[in-house]
Amino acid sequence: MSNQNKIILTIAIILIAAIGLVYFRGGNNQGDGQAQVRPIDATDHLSGQLNAPVQLIVYSDFQCPFCSQFAETTKKVEQEFKDKMVITFRHYPLAGHPQAEKAAEASECAALQAKFWQMHDKLFADNVAGRMSLEQFKQDAVELGLDQNKFNQCLDSGRYADKVSAQKAEGDQAGVTGTPTSFVNGNIYPGAYPFEDFIGSDGKPEKGMKSIIGNLLK
Repeated sequence: MSNQNKIILTIAIILIAAIGLVYFRGGNNQGDGQAQVRPIDATDHLSGQLNAPVQLIVYSDFQCPFCSQFAETTKKVEQEFKDKMVITFRHYPLAGHPQAEKAAEASECAALQAKFWQMHDKLFADNVAGRMSLEQFKQDAVELGLDQNKFNQCLDSGRYADKVSAQKAEGDQAGVTGTPTSFVNGNIYPGAYPFEDFIGSDGKPEKGMKSIIGNLLK
């Protein structure tokens, strides 16, 4: 091989390695770098004040067992950080969960009567109890004291199906591939992160939500 060909080959190898590094870093932004996710705004269901210094966006599925676990983590986050946090829930129903889409719609129909978060808790309780069904969602509405006719009409008509689909599409664009996936001030954290620090599947220590958020407030 001539010297000229060796130089060309070396340059090509360097370029391929550089492109691969950029791709790897761009595709693995877990807790490191800003993801392209829509910031929380007034159209979201908010727990906390919109101007809080830390934003937690959760893409979730009411039928997902890991999501019900992470819902408990977000409650601990609220209790720990109070007015320093604002949390929103966005829909990402998975295809393998046949009740997830209607459950998402049920939460939106409850929001029409100012009971989104109460229905949120009910739906995850249904998840844990293994009683996800359209009839159960309607019973949840009764137990929450909602106007039953308005709720049932909203749910049966699919009034919020497009909103649920739009939020899932937003999640896709932001890099969500499964549930739960959370964004803390734009940084992506896929999976049901616990509240406390933990040991990852690779045996290495990982920060839980308490540390992740606490570090942002230092």
